[in-house]
Amino acid sequence: MTEVKVHEKYLVVIPKDVRKALGINIGETVEFVIEKGRAVLYPHRGSTQSVKRVHGIIRHEGTIDEGIEEGYAAMGAE
Repeated sequence: MTEVKVHEKYLVVIPKDVRKALGINIGETVEFVIEKGRAVLYPHRGSTQSVKRVHGIIRHEGTIDEGIEEGYAAMGAE
C-alpha cells in the first residue's frame, strides 16, 4: 500500500508505482468513485473524441449478435 499526503487545495500526487501499475500518463483523466466507503481511482481509457473518430467506420447489416459472431469467426480464421 502506498500512502500520500493531502496538500493545500486538497491536491494529491499519484505515486509512481500506482501510475505505472495502472498505466496512467500525464494529461489523462481519472475518476474517483466512492465504493463501500472507499475512494477507488479509475483511469479513463478512451475519450469522447476517440470514440467519435471511429464511430461508423464499420458497416454491418443485421443484428449486433450476428456482427459479434462474424467478428469472432474472422478472428478464429486468422
